[in-house]
Amino acid sequence: MSLLLLRQIKNNSNQTFESFQPENNTVNELEFFKRNRLWLMTYIALFTSLLAFFVLMISMVELEGSTPKRNYQKLVHQLYKETSFVAKQQGLPWLKIENTLTKGIKISLPSDLIQNSALFASARAKINPRYLPYLQSIAEVINALNIKDITHRHQKLIKGIAPNGSQVKFIIRIEGHTDSSPLAKTARFKNNVELSTFRAYAMMDWLRIHTGLPRSYFSIAGYGSFHPLTNNSLDSKNRRIEIYLTPRIAPLIKQDSVQQVRK
Repeated sequence: MSLLLLRQIKNNSNQTFESFQPENNTVNELEFFKRNRLWLMTYIALFTSLLAFFVLMISMVELEGSTPKRNYQKLVHQLYKETSFVAKQQGLPWLKIENTLTKGIKISLPSDLIQNSALFASARAKINPRYLPYLQSIAEVINALNIKDITHRHQKLIKGIAPNGSQVKFIIRIEGHTDSSPLAKTARFKNNVELSTFRAYAMMDWLRIHTGLPRSYFSIAGYGSFHPLTNNSLDSKNRRIEIYLTPRIAPLIKQDSVQQVRK
């Protein structure tokens, strides 16, 4: 009886082991993969190389197409270095100079430059006389940059920016900003946008007189409280004037056209 039972257990074990053996198809697939593994690796390497080649070609095309943009950024960076050098040379550590790339070089006064004294009185567009020495220093920085001659100093970069029939001209753009405090009904100005515009004009007119540059080199904008510096729209830091030195592409005016206009 025991002998018969042992034989039965052995037979069942053999059947169980055989049920877990892989099928012939699976074995054949594994052998096929082993034999052709080298071919598959070669195919993958070739495909990867082709993909890298096409990515490189696309990158080269994009870089070639963005040459004017890169030249513009180089020109702005060069202007930033020149402005920073002049400010350092004249001993103006309080003057804030920033390279914004898209809008050019931003020049601004710190909000705490003169304690308890703002650049403009509340709801007024007249420059505080206490700030005039600082504004005179800004005018001297602008004059030292010799904006009229910048196009000659950086001809190589400018040729890569301006298309045929156009020129690069440097504009001094003054932007006025306020906080969100509403104006009184008796105020001279209707709203903060109008107030910020008149403040920008007052700054532009002062700089124009003290730099001696023509009006065509200036532009103004008033944004009211639409572009605050801080999350608190009532913060006094939002009441400010920003000066930008911005390269702009403008149509090239021929001398014949100028003479016809004068006639």
